[in-house]
Amino acid sequence: MKKKTVLKMGLMILSMIPVLMTSACGKTTAEVPEEEIVLLDPVSVAASCVPVEYRDIYDYKIVGAVCTPALSECVMETGMTFSAYEKTPGEEVKKGEVLISGDTGDLNKRIEDQQKHISELESNHVDDAEQRADALKKAENSNYEGTVLLEELLEVQPDEDAANYDAWMAKHFMEFYGPAMADLNLRRTQQQNKENEELYQLDLARQQEILQELQREKNNKMLLAGRNGVVVALGYVNRGSYYGNDFYRSGDWIGENTISMALGDTSVKQLRCDYINNSEINKANDVYALVNGTRFEVHYESLSSEEYERIGEKNGKAYGTFSVTDPEDVIQFGDFATIVLENEHRTGVLAVPTNCILREGEENYVYLFEDDSYNEHPVVCGISDGQYTEILSGLEAGDMVKAEFKQSGGANEAVIKTGSVHSDFSAQGFLYYPSAKLVANPVQYGTTYLDEVCVSRYQQVKAGEVIARIHVVSDPVEIERTEREIQRLNEQVEWYIKQGEKDNKYLIKNARKQIEEKQEYVNKLRRDAGTTEIRAAFDGVITEVTDKKAGELLDYNTGIARLADDQSCFVMVEDTDGKLTYGTTIEVSYQDESGSQKTVESKVVTVNPMLLDKNLQSGYAIVKLPLEVAAEIAGSSRNNEGWWSLSRVSVKAELRCVDDVLLVPKSAVKEVNRTLYVTVVEDNGVRRQQAFVSGGADSNNYWVVTGLTEGTKICWE
Repeated sequence: MKKKTVLKMGLMILSMIPVLMTSACGKTTAEVPEEEIVLLDPVSVAASCVPVEYRDIYDYKIVGAVCTPALSECVMETGMTFSAYEKTPGEEVKKGEVLISGDTGDLNKRIEDQQKHISELESNHVDDAEQRADALKKAENSNYEGTVLLEELLEVQPDEDAANYDAWMAKHFMEFYGPAMADLNLRRTQQQNKENEELYQLDLARQQEILQELQREKNNKMLLAGRNGVVVALGYVNRGSYYGNDFYRSGDWIGENTISMALGDTSVKQLRCDYINNSEINKANDVYALVNGTRFEVHYESLSSEEYERIGEKNGKAYGTFSVTDPEDVIQFGDFATIVLENEHRTGVLAVPTNCILREGEENYVYLFEDDSYNEHPVVCGISDGQYTEILSGLEAGDMVKAEFKQSGGANEAVIKTGSVHSDFSAQGFLYYPSAKLVANPVQYGTTYLDEVCVSRYQQVKAGEVIARIHVVSDPVEIERTEREIQRLNEQVEWYIKQGEKDNKYLIKNARKQIEEKQEYVNKLRRDAGTTEIRAAFDGVITEVTDKKAGELLDYNTGIARLADDQSCFVMVEDTDGKLTYGTTIEVSYQDESGSQKTVESKVVTVNPMLLDKNLQSGYAIVKLPLEVAAEIAGSSRNNEGWWSLSRVSVKAELRCVDDVLLVPKSAVKEVNRTLYVTVVEDNGVRRQQAFVSGGADSNNYWVVTGLTEGTKICWE
């Protein structure tokens, strides 16, 4: 037997039973003649009916969003070992600037040596060109003199048939040879000059190409900004269950094509949210944003199917992005918004609960209570919000229809009034210095031994303060040998001068150049041999210290500690739920050096990680501290070797604040198919469900966009 037939039979029998038809919250009743109860089928039927009435129906969707700068992610195209952040969160950058530098090994020295080699090549070429120019001038003068002599000889030369021709030629033969050799020497000099210049240009081009290759290799170990912007996110590594996620540290490997940083264009405001299908946007009659209770017009920046798949594969998640019209610059970065997609909004239409409506084939029908019984009655339906459906024809206001429905009620009552909604955030934070620079052993010549590390982690130091003490075992034989070479070169210069300074000027110049280079080498040997201390290059805070012990060898450029500039001090806050974002105002509480409790207001300078690629979703927000506060906190870290700072910096914020809006207690709200309802108590005591559109909520209340008015009385269980 069909379900419809069974239900019909059950209702026909039920119509003969005396029942009191009552709406759930005190609606009017209707009496039915009393008959013996006979249950022919085990069907489930409702115990109430409801009236057809006029109401407002909303078909809408709301999505939470956050205001961010236009975002672009920076990809490390080649694998590299991380060395340092050259730009930090909240810092403005220009296109082409270095964002992250990698470990270049000896590349810097190789580049420096190559640049020096090219400089020497160019300098030697200048000297060589000067010498070749002198040689050419001499050859031209000799050739000119030879030409004059030849012309004179030809004027007095006898004719070939003269009797004395052979004797004259024999006598003057060598005089003809001189001009010929001068001409040959000139042509040879010109050819040599040409070949030398061509060889120099070829050599210079090759050396410059080598330099470019070295610089390209170095650039491959750097992340460069592809556009102007401000740093709003950093890549991270997972250090395991104990340490969790952490931003890059010196020595971390960054794989090829890893997204390692994000930039924001603060000249462009965007509202980012969970992804919304283009079909949902096209379906909506109106799409707008609510920010702090105010409506703003928006435009959805749709993705093609190819873009959606590409982003999904890369990130694991795609986002919806809206551009927002804000001519008065009301919206601030960090503001939370509600995107409203209003498909239909109809006021004062006939409606019944959706579950009253049954369907078979293409027909919709309800069971209408009339003539003391329920009868199948066809209806034409309009829009629905899930809980209620519009009736276009077939019913009139006041008709009673069968419903598997119980009107909600309860003893709790309240009157809707205006107020504020917000959510609170509080957490413990710790100091973070992303721009810490390596303090390394500067000694290139000699054997270096560590004597003492003079600093500890989180210690504040001044420029010039001793970081470590060392001693260097030099090579006195090398110094002595080089000094003897300098002495011999000085003696050569003196000899060249005695022989003729003008004639030997190039030899003198070359010898003096060698003396200068060798003397510089000796100075480096002596300087390194006399190095006993490694000092701080600037004011800052020690963030890492070597674990090497006194007496151990230190190779050239081996790290002793890492020193962070006070100006790059941040507070890192765990925020796995993504409540904080770029522009959020934060209150940071800390103790100064005297132990007094202080607070300072600051800003979050990283974007909500939920809006970024998974490689940037570290679960932490970064707060930029004012310079004077950073210095004060760093100064106080002298106590307990700075470890207090890991637990004594606390942050709190008031989020999603909206003032002067209608509030509805969360406990009074029922959600059905994304539509929110409350039970409204009319002046006559009748209770009915009323849908409303909410712009958001905090832990206690929803705030109302439309659908309810101030002073409305509601009830709930």
